[in-house]
Amino acid sequence: MQSGEITSLLSDADTFQITVGDVDCGTLKIMQSNLGCIYLSTSHGGLDALDHDRSITETGRALMLNAEGGAEYNGNIEKLTAHVNSSWDYSKKKPYNLKLPQKEDLYDMGKAKKWTLLANYLDHSMLRNKLTEEMCKAAGMECVMDSVFVDLYADGSYRGAYQLYERVQIQKNRINIRDLEEVTEKLNSHDLDSYSQQVVGADNANEYKENSYKYYDIPNSPEDITEGYLLQFQQWNRYGYKCKSGFVTSRGQAIGIDGPEYASKSQVEYIRSFVQDMEDAIYSDNGYNAKGKHYSDYLDEESLIIAYLVQEISENIDATYSSFYLWKDSDFTGDGKMHFSPAWDFDLAYNNFPTLRVNSDGNIGYSYKPDNLFAAYFPIHGYEDGGKTSSSGSGRPTVGISWIGLLYKNENFVKRVAEIFFERFEPYLSSLTDSDNPYLLKLAENIRPSAEMNNVRWHTYGGANYSFAFNYATSGASFMDSVDKVGNYIHQRTEWLNELWKPYTYVKGDVNGDGELNITDVVLLQKWLLAVPNTHLSQWQAADLCKDDRLDVFDLCLMKRELLYR
Repeated sequence: MQSGEITSLLSDADTFQITVGDVDCGTLKIMQSNLGCIYLSTSHGGLDALDHDRSITETGRALMLNAEGGAEYNGNIEKLTAHVNSSWDYSKKKPYNLKLPQKEDLYDMGKAKKWTLLANYLDHSMLRNKLTEEMCKAAGMECVMDSVFVDLYADGSYRGAYQLYERVQIQKNRINIRDLEEVTEKLNSHDLDSYSQQVVGADNANEYKENSYKYYDIPNSPEDITEGYLLQFQQWNRYGYKCKSGFVTSRGQAIGIDGPEYASKSQVEYIRSFVQDMEDAIYSDNGYNAKGKHYSDYLDEESLIIAYLVQEISENIDATYSSFYLWKDSDFTGDGKMHFSPAWDFDLAYNNFPTLRVNSDGNIGYSYKPDNLFAAYFPIHGYEDGGKTSSSGSGRPTVGISWIGLLYKNENFVKRVAEIFFERFEPYLSSLTDSDNPYLLKLAENIRPSAEMNNVRWHTYGGANYSFAFNYATSGASFMDSVDKVGNYIHQRTEWLNELWKPYTYVKGDVNGDGELNITDVVLLQKWLLAVPNTHLSQWQAADLCKDDRLDVFDLCLMKRELLYR
């Protein structure tokens, strides 16, 4: 073949042995993805320089194409920076943040300036974030960040398969509440970050200390400061440098204020007081604080339960440590309550990082066991065994059980958890693994060609010898093998949670399953205990009133008492 000659050779095969004269130059394999592409052209040192120095800010241009070859965006990049999270230091393939000069609707996800390119390097299935996103949508979570898979090229080099994600932010197409920071900026003559940072209750802005808070000395705030807050649970040892504005509750829960990032004193004091009153109600014996208000007066319970279930099902190692978001609507034009969403950062969930959590009750949750509670046993971050953890090493104690852990002690709360699990989550989880056409495999097939290209670039498959994951058991010999490992874990997890929460959906004592407790159930249980032939309890768990996983005469006595005194 002569140079410049037109040929159909590349359409006839995808593997070629290359020789030049008598010299064997190796094998050329042609690979093609079915995804859209992003082509970046940086202005300075390129992505390799940014990968080595996360402090660099790049600029440049981007051409974004969809799977059909149509242009989604062709223009400038105002800012390209490192997306620094827990996986940055452990990943050869780095995640990035993109900021465009103006709002753009990329891949039908709605107009916005800020976007994230997730690398999914530590998740060999590359699907943990996506299947969680889909689960949140199926469950009806209020705010869900959308994403699409793309192939990334930068400065002429293929960088691998990425996931273009919406950023978590207050914005019309994302968390649609008033942007309190934007309103505050209009009332002040200088940029908000130019005002001095102030700290109350701690020695400096980097210290994590109960009842402390930090704000910016901004002179003017809008009249309504009850709306426009995006909060995030933060780890005690990151609170100082991660949160420009924020506070620590009396029980040690560190909370960063992501919006407004630069909050005034009145704004921080308002939201801090609101959250503290809510926490006081959660930690009380009866759910009411000293002001006589129930915790449900402060928070939307259904959104909290949905957020909890996402963490519990996935056994997310961060759960209520970080990337756990909540936001507040207006007292005047909204419901004035705290809402819990969106879910974020699940690449180390679903048995992809072996760890455990221990709270002050002595409960232990294991992230790698599908047959135990995990998120319900989280302590507030800042508690360690013995209750002695602080940024200064002074051994200051914090409360060793989380908000959700306290609420999970309430049987009515657990009953609602069970109801929402079976209504909103179980059908989706079953569709992932149990149907004739498992949805998880459909998600995998959609990105399989791209995943195989990514493996050539980053060598992520082949088991433990090629794995940089924290848990070699989740690293498959191939892409589909890694996906199967996720599916097997989800299947086991779903079955166990079904068994755990099914009894809470039963009417107490309704052993025959007719939807009510009556004398028929008492007679049926008594016959069963006497081993009368052909006696069957269709819902034996409903009769386990002693909650010891067995049926005996004590349960029968409690059933009679329940029937007598109801």
